[in-house]
Amino acid sequence: MILSPLTRYGLRAVALLYVAVLLIVPVALIFWRSFEHGVGQFWEWITTPAAISALQLSLLIVVIVVPLNVVFGILTALALARGSFPGKRLLQAVVDLPFAVSPVVVGVALIALWGADGWFGGIESLGFRVIFGIPGMVLATVFVTLPFVVREVEPVLREIGTEQEEAAATLGASGWQTFSRITLPAIRWGLTYGVVLTVARSLGEYGAVTMVSSNFPGVSQTLTLLVHSRYTDDYNEYGAYAAATLLMLVAILVLVVMTLIERRAKNRVAQASEETERLLEEKS
Repeated sequence: MILSPLTRYGLRAVALLYVAVLLIVPVALIFWRSFEHGVGQFWEWITTPAAISALQLSLLIVVIVVPLNVVFGILTALALARGSFPGKRLLQAVVDLPFAVSPVVVGVALIALWGADGWFGGIESLGFRVIFGIPGMVLATVFVTLPFVVREVEPVLREIGTEQEEAAATLGASGWQTFSRITLPAIRWGLTYGVVLTVARSLGEYGAVTMVSSNFPGVSQTLTLLVHSRYTDDYNEYGAYAAATLLMLVAILVLVVMTLIERRAKNRVAQASEETERLLEEKS
């Protein structure tokens, strides 16, 4: 289908307007409100003990959640892409469950399981608190971010097939050697995108976390909870904007770092390919 120039420009204008209304304008407004009273005031709002503690807790949750989801995501993607077993369709549905269930429902379910009167509530008698503590917040975040690595890695595994892995096994490679030298390099881009999505969702999660957190500053308050607390409880509108801006800056920094890592990995792969071609030419 060939579109006329007028139609193409019209579609572009509509797309840009849509992005501007839903993304650019709100983000720009938050930045403007954050710095409306000057950089000094903004710095004071993001360096309060509550803000620093909230940032540290948010990053701690990310550091715990990402490795867990990477390991689970890769193993689950391998099982779904390579295996054939009873209950495979059920596992597919379970992986997609966080997309269909409200995060608030997730929080309520965790309270029913791990709360004082829940199925596993007796664990609190041993001095290990899950609900209204960091473990509960980690569990909630793990649940809502569970699908990202799986859904980014599984299609890549299906696309690359099993020929190279079977050839490596035929040549005597162990399972770990095959995975580390064949499978992992092949899925690295899908894994990278899954990690980026997991980090972004972990930093911005609110619904599930607010149900299992005590929301005490310095104890179990993340940046998203700090934004809500400042805006609704403290009536500190500009402080809430500052905390939201800090959250966005952290997310942007993570995205930049992941992009740099991806670019460096691409360069290494290109250099390795060139070196391999050079060696083959020398042998021939």
